[in-house]
Amino acid sequence: MAERNQATPPTNLNGISRPGRGSVVVKPKNMKGTLGRLWRLTKGQRNGLGWILLLSAFASGASILSPYVTGRAVAAISGGDAVIWVLCCLTGLYLSDWLIRFLQAFFMASMGQRVIHHIRRTLFAHIRTLPLAFFDRHQHGELMSRLTNDVDNISTTISNSLTLLLTYGFTVTGIFVMMLSLNPLLTMVSLIGVGLIFLLTKTVTKHTRKLFAAQQKKLGALNGQVEESVSGMAVVKAFCREEEMERGFGEKNEGLCDISIRALICSGYLMPLMNVINNLLYVAMSVLCGILFVNGNISDIGLVTSFLLYVRQFTRPFVEIANIYNNFQTAVAGAERVFEILDEQPEPPDREGAVPLRHPLGEIELRHVEFSYVPGQPVLRDVSVKIPAGTQAAIVGATGSGKTTLINLLTRFYDVSAGSILLDGRDLRDYPMEDLRQAFGVVLQDTALFAASVRDNICYGHPEASMERVQEAARIVGADSFIERLPEGYDTVLAHGGMELSQGERQLLTIARAVFANAPILILDEATSSVDTVTEQKIRRALLKICENRTSVIIAHRLSTIRDSDMIILLENGKIAEQGTHEELVALDGIYARMYRTQTELR
Repeated sequence: MAERNQATPPTNLNGISRPGRGSVVVKPKNMKGTLGRLWRLTKGQRNGLGWILLLSAFASGASILSPYVTGRAVAAISGGDAVIWVLCCLTGLYLSDWLIRFLQAFFMASMGQRVIHHIRRTLFAHIRTLPLAFFDRHQHGELMSRLTNDVDNISTTISNSLTLLLTYGFTVTGIFVMMLSLNPLLTMVSLIGVGLIFLLTKTVTKHTRKLFAAQQKKLGALNGQVEESVSGMAVVKAFCREEEMERGFGEKNEGLCDISIRALICSGYLMPLMNVINNLLYVAMSVLCGILFVNGNISDIGLVTSFLLYVRQFTRPFVEIANIYNNFQTAVAGAERVFEILDEQPEPPDREGAVPLRHPLGEIELRHVEFSYVPGQPVLRDVSVKIPAGTQAAIVGATGSGKTTLINLLTRFYDVSAGSILLDGRDLRDYPMEDLRQAFGVVLQDTALFAASVRDNICYGHPEASMERVQEAARIVGADSFIERLPEGYDTVLAHGGMELSQGERQLLTIARAVFANAPILILDEATSSVDTVTEQKIRRALLKICENRTSVIIAHRLSTIRDSDMIILLENGKIAEQGTHEELVALDGIYARMYRTQTELR
């Protein structure tokens, strides 16, 4: 609907990269508040959380005890004692570690997927309740991204990162306690290496964050170039712009390649450098332990062995925790985007005491109607008109005059900003929304078909309908001839919104759907704009038949299609400029007469 003002809010994303991975991490705006809402969403799905915490502690315990038991084995060997029991303990620890991690993954996968299933269902259920204005403000691709990509980020974090974060957190704490218990002096010295790794990670990540953010920006520009080129290939070829298109792609691709190389090189040296620091720390601690052992400050070779193994383990989790934390930020930022949709207000509920609309007569009246998509920018101004029941009314006017907006108000896709619209003497808002919309059969300017059979598209909302009714609706609008030529006739499944059909054939199916609905009020928004002249005449004859004894509101640019209308309403700048029959308006010799003469001369 071209007349709607569409506004897509600007997106401001501050990204940081996962070290060594090359993916952009988006910082959340309010991590604490978002985590609280996520926690509340897991209500009823937390059965395995206690087991996960316990198993994470056990998994960390196995990692923490292994170096100590190894040290005891070395001490036993050096003292000539039996080591069978020590080796049995080590074997038991490693087997326990495997079993614990398997159970941990089992419980986490089960709980995590139940939570994500609940979030997806909640989000989709809320989206269907949102008013049309919400979809006008947001790109459809962006909404799809929130429903899929952002929820997947949450899923990955819950299923993987959360368990690792818990395990590493317990492990680092436990190892630090064990190191302190073995030798406080050596523990303080080893913290120097940990501090160096922390500072290095922070410095490199800060730099790579900017590079990867630039990489994503250039990747988005390249994707836009590809999408634009592919969708507009016919125009490109018609104007012989293939070389220019390829040159533009090459420039963007070159820029993406350059920034990607720099980003990957910058992040690529982090892990090797951290390994060097880790190895140097291990060597330094080994030398220090050797000196202390030779000087007699340490007499237990098993203690030295255990401590060095702890040093080796102590620094590794910090890098992984940094990576997991970045993943965590991305997931929380995705959750914020999901909650932004959940915070949108749904369509207004039915009024208390709403009157059921059982058998509408079809009398429509607009009283001083005003409407704005954007405050301060009125689209309709003080529109008042009465359409008696059974009348065929046509609405005409230049592009942007408010024709489609008027249809949106009649079907309550939007509510009036001021004034009121009455159906059978009552305000539209006095009726239940479902009853109201079932009173209208609507054919919009943009065709909307679903990935289902032709039959299902025609009887949409009434799957139990007989084939005879479906075929009758198709015959009335003249769609039966091309449907029968399809591979499986009415059972042919349409893919990609019916793109295998011509625009005119798709329009005929949407008109057949409106005819099948047999609603007492028929609204046609440029219903014949995409069909040829012969088909248009067939549809006109069919519409004359189905419009008998029912109210119909027709928007048309071709004035020849609405000459026989009972009343014609001409809108200009959101106001009713002229009103009457075709003959009356031609005799008036005003705007309508000039439009009609212009179209007649062009023909």
